[in-house]
Amino acid sequence: MKKLLTALLFVFNLPAFSQVLLSDSRDISTFREGKYKQASSYDSTGGNNDRISIPLGKTATIFDESGPGVITRLWITIDSRDPYFLRRILIRMYWDDETTPSVEVPVGDFFGCGFEYRHHASQYIGMTSGGYYSYFPMPFAKRARIEIVNETGQEVYAFYFHIGYYELQKPQPNSGYFHARWNREIRTNSSSNYEALEANGKGQLVGISMNAQAYNKELGFLEGDEMIYVDGEAKPSIQGTGLEDYFTSGWYFKNGEFASPYHGLVLLDPKKGRVTAYHHHIPDAIPFEKSIKVTFEHGDRNTELTDMSTVAYWYQQEPHRVQLPISKSSLRIPLRRVLPSDVIDPIDIKVNGTNPTAKEVTEYGADWFDGKQLVITKDKGVVELEIEANEREYDVEVYSTAGPGYSSFSVYQAGGEHQLVADTLTGEPYPLPARIVKNVKSINGSVKLSIDFMGSIAIDGLRLLPHRVYITDWYLMGPFSNLRENDYKRPGLDFAYPPEKEIDINKTYSGVNQQLLKWQRYSGGKTGYEMKLRQLIEPDEFVITYALTYVYSPADQPATLLFGSDDAAKVFLNDEEVYRFFDLFRIAAPDQDKVNLRLKKGWNKLLLKVENNFGGYAFYARIVGVKQEIKINAEKN
Repeated sequence: MKKLLTALLFVFNLPAFSQVLLSDSRDISTFREGKYKQASSYDSTGGNNDRISIPLGKTATIFDESGPGVITRLWITIDSRDPYFLRRILIRMYWDDETTPSVEVPVGDFFGCGFEYRHHASQYIGMTSGGYYSYFPMPFAKRARIEIVNETGQEVYAFYFHIGYYELQKPQPNSGYFHARWNREIRTNSSSNYEALEANGKGQLVGISMNAQAYNKELGFLEGDEMIYVDGEAKPSIQGTGLEDYFTSGWYFKNGEFASPYHGLVLLDPKKGRVTAYHHHIPDAIPFEKSIKVTFEHGDRNTELTDMSTVAYWYQQEPHRVQLPISKSSLRIPLRRVLPSDVIDPIDIKVNGTNPTAKEVTEYGADWFDGKQLVITKDKGVVELEIEANEREYDVEVYSTAGPGYSSFSVYQAGGEHQLVADTLTGEPYPLPARIVKNVKSINGSVKLSIDFMGSIAIDGLRLLPHRVYITDWYLMGPFSNLRENDYKRPGLDFAYPPEKEIDINKTYSGVNQQLLKWQRYSGGKTGYEMKLRQLIEPDEFVITYALTYVYSPADQPATLLFGSDDAAKVFLNDEEVYRFFDLFRIAAPDQDKVNLRLKKGWNKLLLKVENNFGGYAFYARIVGVKQEIKINAEKN
């Protein structure tokens, strides 16, 4: 029988180590070989000053031992006055005199959470009651060195550590060395998956932790799938069904935070759209002979703008692929302010009355659009911001920065009230939340806002929130069956139910479950889901509902119907099908689809056909782009 120490801890043979990671059975009565030792920050004078301090900008070596050996326990605790020290202190590990680190990760992310300290306990990594720990075995043949890098901009007054390890008599062949890589995309790319890891060599993936924050404060990014490519394959051999499923949970982590040995939800903050979760591939380690690439979608087909960061943990034979340099400390801290996905790049804002300059501000954080802001200095006269705008009226969100060299200022539309935007004193540039200027009218295709200030100010972006006027006067009839066979065979959308053949407000028809249906009028509503069909139709899944209204136009003219639905839909104008959308499901949102209409003089019949599969059931509809005013009324009054 192999000796327990070799079988349990030492990864010098990758197949043997895979058995270690895949099993938790341990015979603690079997004697272990090697000498167990501990390096720590104890006070060598015999006093109680059992810590080290790390000056600003300096690196402390907390472990530097010759091999062969294996680190089996790593514990630290930190006293730092920097609120973002979890991201601005790095842990680095080097094996056998390598020149590039096998581990380079912010300490918070390495031990399970980069957003904030969160008490949680997994089998291998965790944060427990003020401490941080790792039980990942870390073998080395010749030498092991662990460094702590202080990039907080101030002294770390107290750093405590224990590092437990075994000294061995001889190294084992075919070593597998511990690696960890941190990556972050501050604004994910809609055209590509997020990449958590790309490594070359022979090894196996043993864990992923993720810190993600949505730009819309929702959790739609969890609709994305993990896609893992092994040994250069073109199609991933591992693809999942959603990120919460990858982390062995379900339904957007509906039951909240938990920690188990191999997977857990460390943080769930619905108000900020933040998630921290881990999946340690211990019983399901993923081996690779030549390479591995681990990617995540962010939302269905990468539709959700997300701030995503990950730590990948893996073992491999050296040499390892040199990873990209870790980003500077200011670009590692969590977002303090979220610029929504539809915010206008400040560089694209026209400024009248002076010449602005673009300034890079990445040294202060990750909270600015593409790391830049627009700095405006007032010379004389009126300074004005101008943005192209097609709607009639808006609320405008103004994003700015407070700090040394920046003046307070207010924004207003000519004749309107002044909205104070920047009035905060800070010791360094700090991103301010949005201030809203209400009821701003568009004139000749643009919105113009005057700025009242002296000196210099910073504009970080503008967001136009149109005052959408939805159609709220409808006759509804439903539910009819969507004749569902499976997810992708749903002929109900193209089956002509009675409303497509005749309109008789007083006639009844047979619907789902033989219930008698007739047109019911609904009028009014508030901004948002103007037609919440789930409250009006029963049953509301796997059904079809029709909505009918009439549009009066004083002349023949083109118009645009802006439409959003949950799920598939059709649009008929004067009994002609003018639009069809078909997919498995989507969540209704304003203006998802643009439908060109040709209104004739007089009353025009507008008929919508809206299908639902799972979950919510609603639609939005409004008409814009007319040159002559129209009226909309379900009874042609």
